[in-house]
Amino acid sequence: MLQTLRFRFLLGAVILCISVVQIFRKSFHPAFLEKPAEADVLHPPVIREYQPKYCDNVYQLFCQKRGVSQDPTGFVHPDIDGEMQALKIYKDIIRQHRDWNVEQIDEELVHQIFNPKRREQVLTAARWVKRQIENFISRQPRSVFNAQEKRQILSRIRKTELELPPPISLYADEPDLFTRNEVYYQRTLDGKMRLRVGGAFLLIAKSWFNLVFTLAHEWAHSIDPCEIRSAHLSFPAYDRLTACLLQRGLIISHKTRSECQENDQLSETFADWIAVQITADALASFSTEFQTDQIINAARNSVRDLCEQDEDIEIDTLSYPAPRVRIEGIFGNNPHIRHLLGCTLPKKEPSYCTFESKTTGSL
Repeated sequence: MLQTLRFRFLLGAVILCISVVQIFRKSFHPAFLEKPAEADVLHPPVIREYQPKYCDNVYQLFCQKRGVSQDPTGFVHPDIDGEMQALKIYKDIIRQHRDWNVEQIDEELVHQIFNPKRREQVLTAARWVKRQIENFISRQPRSVFNAQEKRQILSRIRKTELELPPPISLYADEPDLFTRNEVYYQRTLDGKMRLRVGGAFLLIAKSWFNLVFTLAHEWAHSIDPCEIRSAHLSFPAYDRLTACLLQRGLIISHKTRSECQENDQLSETFADWIAVQITADALASFSTEFQTDQIINAARNSVRDLCEQDEDIEIDTLSYPAPRVRIEGIFGNNPHIRHLLGCTLPKKEPSYCTFESKTTGSL
């Protein structure tokens, strides 16, 4: 009898371990991550009579946790941790190789930080994100974008390239980026559109969902309303979405606001809005693999670095919406995100903004 119980216990443990390993492997297996997301057609949110208390304050749910945040695919550290790690690597190289010149030091720094494993993780996420944004635009009905408008938008998405060292010459004009936590979109003077990823970010962002939201946000800048305007293009669907975002207070319309200038939040709000659509796809594709608490942790990690991380650091609320607006208003009120979190649609809030939104009254 005892032997039988031991056998059953061992068999159960083996099955549990195999299940955990399978989930872990699928989390970052390129074949799994590269497949077209089943979430391309997201199911309508289910309206529930009862819901968890955290649904009333998604910002608190995501931001009350301090320090490292973990989900089944990886972790996210506070921003400052990455830069401290990167600087330590840099100082260690200098101490160990006092006879090296700046170029040799940078070569070794890139070799250690932008190693093949970390690069492939970012590149895999970037390919997935790029394809999902293309899919999001392509599946919009003709009432949103006609065929020509879709071609114009898709062309900009496809022309945007991810620059990721080595070689170190990729960041020759900004070598400080090797140890910075920044990820950003940039259009150069000659019209080239590119994304750049700081070395510190690679050290602290191991969560698939954080990579997805971050890269989707930056890729969305290639098609944001201000970039579209700079390309001398105009889309009525963008005007409808912008009007809705303004009316909902997701873009602050202050007296000194000048659209698409330094004190305007339009570009950043749009980039968040697109990133939420793509992150919802990512979370939905894992929803059958994860338990509820794991989905919450994954959603938290998606926007973890939007939380106020240090009281001493002043947040730019001229160009960016406030953290609570970004996390609660743009991310947390998205119908598909709420569905995945087990929340109903907020009763007091107006409908979520889309390309087809209709506004009432004056802005």
